[in-house]
Amino acid sequence: MYSEHRQAIASFLPFLGSPASEPSASSKPEQDARDKIRKQRAQMVPKSELTAAEQLKWAWTHPGLYVIGSNEFGLADPQHPGSVSGIKCAVPGLEGKLIRSAAFSKTHAAAVDSSGALFQWGTGFAGNAPHTPTCTLKDASICEVAATDHFVVLRDNKSRIRVLSGSNAPNQLGSNTDVTLSFEPRLGWRESVVSMSAGRSHIAVTTNSGHVYTAALDKDGNSRGQLGHGSSTVVQPLQLHRIQSDLRFTSTACGDEHTLLLTNDGDVLGCGANDFGQLATGAYSSGKATMRELAPLPRLWKNGFLRPQDAYAVGIAAGAATSYAQIVQGEARRVLAWGRGIDGQLGTGTLTHMQGVPVVIPELSDREEFDEALQARRPLGLRSLITGANHALAVCDNRSNVVLDKSGASVNASPLFGHDVVVWGSNAFGQCEPGRRHRFAEPAHPPPLFTSTLGNLDNKLPLQAAPPQWIESAQLRDADSSSLPKKVLVEQMFVAGPDVTAAFLRSCK
Repeated sequence: MYSEHRQAIASFLPFLGSPASEPSASSKPEQDARDKIRKQRAQMVPKSELTAAEQLKWAWTHPGLYVIGSNEFGLADPQHPGSVSGIKCAVPGLEGKLIRSAAFSKTHAAAVDSSGALFQWGTGFAGNAPHTPTCTLKDASICEVAATDHFVVLRDNKSRIRVLSGSNAPNQLGSNTDVTLSFEPRLGWRESVVSMSAGRSHIAVTTNSGHVYTAALDKDGNSRGQLGHGSSTVVQPLQLHRIQSDLRFTSTACGDEHTLLLTNDGDVLGCGANDFGQLATGAYSSGKATMRELAPLPRLWKNGFLRPQDAYAVGIAAGAATSYAQIVQGEARRVLAWGRGIDGQLGTGTLTHMQGVPVVIPELSDREEFDEALQARRPLGLRSLITGANHALAVCDNRSNVVLDKSGASVNASPLFGHDVVVWGSNAFGQCEPGRRHRFAEPAHPPPLFTSTLGNLDNKLPLQAAPPQWIESAQLRDADSSSLPKKVLVEQMFVAGPDVTAAFLRSCK
C-alpha cells in the first residue's frame, strides 16, 4: 500500500526517476539537474490555485501555449522530451506570443502566432534531442493550421491550402518542403475557403459557396473511402477534389479514417471507416465496416434518415473513431455522441466498446440557466466542442459577467466569471486532469489550467474559459508590445491532440 502511494505521488512530480528507490550517489548530478528543471517549470505559472476572476485576469495577460498531457514526444516541453506526463506548463519558446491557431499530432505539433510565423516541434519533427519550437515559415496570410500523422496543413486568407512536412520520416512531399494543393474543379468567382479539418492522412475543406473539397495526403488517405468520392479508392495524393453533391455544407469534421459533413439545413452526412459505429449505422455488421458512399447518418434521428422539422444540427466534431453532434430541437439543446467509447468518450457514464446509435450526453443536454437581463430561463448550449483522439473538451455558453471595455474604464462586475469548461474521455496521460489517470466516463469540471500545484484534488476550483476582452498590449507578459496595437481584443481558446490538451490566447480581429 505504501509503495503504491509513493508511486502515485511520484507520478505527479517531474524527473523523480523510479519511485521505489532512493537516488544513489552516482545519480546526484542528474537529480540536481532534474530539481533545477522542476523549479524552472514551477516559475512558468502561478503557484496557487486561482479563483474564477484570477483565472480570467491571468489568461488575458499571459500569452503563450499551455499544454497538459503526454510529453513522451516533447509536445508539452520539447526541451525535455520523454519526461513525465500530465504536467501543466507553457511550451518553451512560445512565451509571450499571441497564437492564431495550434494543432497536435501524436509525435509533432505546430502553431501560428499573430504575425503569421509557423512554429513546429516534437520528436517526430526534430528528433529525440532537446529542442525548442522552430520557425519554419513566415506568412502573415496564414490563419489556420492542422496536423496529420506526417504533415502540417495550412489555410490562409487567400484560400490556399499548403502542406508542409511535420515528420522527419520520408513522406509524399519528397524533396519539396512546401506544397500548395490544387482544386479540382477550381474555386468559383469570389469563392473562398472558410474552414478545414484533418484526419490521420486526409483533409476536408469547406468554401463559402457550400462546397467541400477533400484530399488524401498519402497512399492511405482514401483507404476507407473517407474522401467521399464513392467506390473508387485510387486517388492522386495532394490534390483537392470537390465532393459531388447538390447539398450545401457549412463545416466538416475528420476522424482518423472517417469524415462528417454538416449541411446548411442541419443534416449530417458521413463516409469512411465505421468499425465502431462512428457513422451511426446501428448494430455492427461486417458489411457496414466501411461506408465509401457519402450518405446521411441512418440512425442520427429517431425517424431514421428523416430529420424532424423542428430539429437540426448546429455543430459536429470527430475524435479518432468517435463522432459528436450538437442538436437543436425546439427549445432544447442536446449533444449526441456515437462510435468508440471504451475510454469514456461518449460521455454517458459508461465505457462502451462500440456504439452505432447516437446517445445523449446528459451533462451537456437539456440544460437551462436564468438570464437576469431577460428575467427568464434560457437553454444552454456549447460555444465550442474540441476533440482529441480519445478525449473531448467543451466550452459552455453560460452567461459571463465580463463586459467588453475598450475605453479602459472599470465596468466589469466583481467577482468576474467566464465560461464553464468540462472534459471527458481518456486521461491516461493527464490530458483531462493532471494528477489522475482514471478515465472520465462523463463530463467533469477540471481544475484551473494555470497552476503548478495539485492542491486538494477533491476540492478544486473549476476551470473558467476567458471570454473576449480588450487588453492594453503593455499588459501582455513577455509580448513584444511594439509590434501590437495599443489595445488588443483577445480571447482564450482550446485545442486537443491525441494525448494532450492546450490553451492559448488569440487576438480577435
